[in-house]
Amino acid sequence: MGDRTEMNVFADLHHGDLYYSLSLLFEKRLGMNLYRPIGIDWFKKGVWKIAEPYGNPPDTIGQYLEIPPVDKPAQKYAVEKYGETRLIDDVYHIPVRTSDGYYVQKAITLEKFLKMDIDIVIATFDRHEQPFSELVSKYKPSAKFIFQIGNIGWQPTCLNTKNVLLAMDVSLSPDINYVKYHPEHNEHYYYIPPTNHNVIKSFINCMTNNYPEDLAWFTKYERLIPELTWKMHGILGRDGIVSNDLMPQAMKDSAFVWHVKSLGSGGFIPRQAMASGRPVITRTSYAQQYKVLERNLYEDSINCIDLDLGSEKENIKKIKYFMQPENHLRLCESTIEDFKQKVDFVKEAEMVKAFLERLK
Repeated sequence: MGDRTEMNVFADLHHGDLYYSLSLLFEKRLGMNLYRPIGIDWFKKGVWKIAEPYGNPPDTIGQYLEIPPVDKPAQKYAVEKYGETRLIDDVYHIPVRTSDGYYVQKAITLEKFLKMDIDIVIATFDRHEQPFSELVSKYKPSAKFIFQIGNIGWQPTCLNTKNVLLAMDVSLSPDINYVKYHPEHNEHYYYIPPTNHNVIKSFINCMTNNYPEDLAWFTKYERLIPELTWKMHGILGRDGIVSNDLMPQAMKDSAFVWHVKSLGSGGFIPRQAMASGRPVITRTSYAQQYKVLERNLYEDSINCIDLDLGSEKENIKKIKYFMQPENHLRLCESTIEDFKQKVDFVKEAEMVKAFLERLK
């Protein structure tokens, strides 16, 4: 990977929390430089395919690849609080708001990518597995290619995929170098004792139109336990989107986080909730079906209420039991203690470091 003291990592950006977790891992934990694509040439050359499933609408392409004006706001709130996009050595430094304040995404055009020393290329999107691996073999033969498989991911299909960052509880072929890890969230997801004991919030995106089964579970229990306050956040959610900078506090203001999600019931939301000491209401059968890592975290009446374990009547009784302030406090405390025992981002970063030393 060369004799430079700092390593350069290039990864696609299709999921904000996931890319931020890569920044926390590679830049904060491992001291590397992380870059992501910007500029329409990535699309025109057939390398960038995130908008492909939607027919490549120009606004979606622009959302990810448009080059923001230098010294102008990258986002409508960025300039006042976080500064402006800067162009330094042909690298766009774009401030992105988080609950930490902000972090800077370093974005490069395809032309800049071809001129740079790149040590690692990571595809986190299934349609990028093949073109990104070809990008390495054709233009950066000394670089290593990694495929990151998310919480409802797919098996590697590209012959050049020999290294996998695996955020699932599955085993891969013995000829693949892989490591299981939990994508990290920021340190603002921490425990404070609950002040609300009767507020249930869902942060599942698009539940109102994309996931009718998930919506049916939510509305059924909302109807059956009207004494609770029910909030449905997320894209198209009736109670609006919670921005990344406000998400930690929104979780802490919850009594429970509702995460009955038919596509796995895993991902960032349940981990962020548990790290905040807020129990999750879920169906673990979904987690088992999709083999998400969170299936090893969930323990009924320890850090979650598993609706699969009881009848409708029994589940209502259990939720109401844990609504009682003393019972809810005890469940919140056991949630955070259990999470600390099971998830250690420092230790996992060392595991990833060892994985990187084995790259093929």
